[in-house]
Amino acid sequence: MADRAHRLKLLLDRQLNLDSWGKPGFSPFNKVLLFLILASIGLFTLETEPGIDGAWLDAIDIVNQLILCVFGIEFLLRLWASGETQGVTGLAGRSRYAGRFWLVIDFLAFGPELLLIGLLSVGVGVPISVEGLKAIRLLRLLKLARFVPAARMLVEVVQSVWRQLVTSFVASATLVYLAAVGVYYTESGANPENFGSISQCLWWAVVTLTTVGYGDVYPITALGKTFAGVIALIGVGIIALPSGIIAGAFMERLETDRREATKTE
Repeated sequence: MADRAHRLKLLLDRQLNLDSWGKPGFSPFNKVLLFLILASIGLFTLETEPGIDGAWLDAIDIVNQLILCVFGIEFLLRLWASGETQGVTGLAGRSRYAGRFWLVIDFLAFGPELLLIGLLSVGVGVPISVEGLKAIRLLRLLKLARFVPAARMLVEVVQSVWRQLVTSFVASATLVYLAAVGVYYTESGANPENFGSISQCLWWAVVTLTTVGYGDVYPITALGKTFAGVIALIGVGIIALPSGIIAGAFMERLETDRREATKTE
């Protein structure tokens, strides 16, 4: 029995995990998953057509629920078969494995919608409309990234530099707050309508540091304008920082892949 379960897990692992397939292209099961993801996009688009109603909408809803069930079963099978090549054993190990990025994406493809449907079916009030429930299906689009090599590479690159990105985000958030405090003290007396509190100034700080600059809120005093100019210049560098981190890591990954490809030739 144990040997049969082992062979079944190995088969499922080869079908589910792209790295375990060992052949060009996708496994048959992954091809089905890819088709279902694309079908979800098509069905979501059809649901917004005015001419689609009545029995057609009911049929689309049934198909969507079937797709939802398939994604749920796929998630459970991944957890069950993960130990064969991922080195995952026991309940605790599988719980940690479920927290990995791609498993979280797989859960988002069915989990939130399934939870909301379950709550609605038992009569629990949920602060979301039917259209909002349908829009949650767009989370299934995230699964598409698993099947796109460039998207997988980008995700892996971001994962490799997430600490630097968090540092960059903290620095940006700190600067936004300091900019809001600074413009509050320089403008609140002359322009209380737009800069009467630090919370009001936060909007200005965000659009200025991100170089969006809608122009609906702006300083009117000489000191405020000078401060705003400095903040705008700093904002250019702040916005470029995470882009530079990702671009540098991406180029390093491409260079590594190129070297490995050269060695294998």
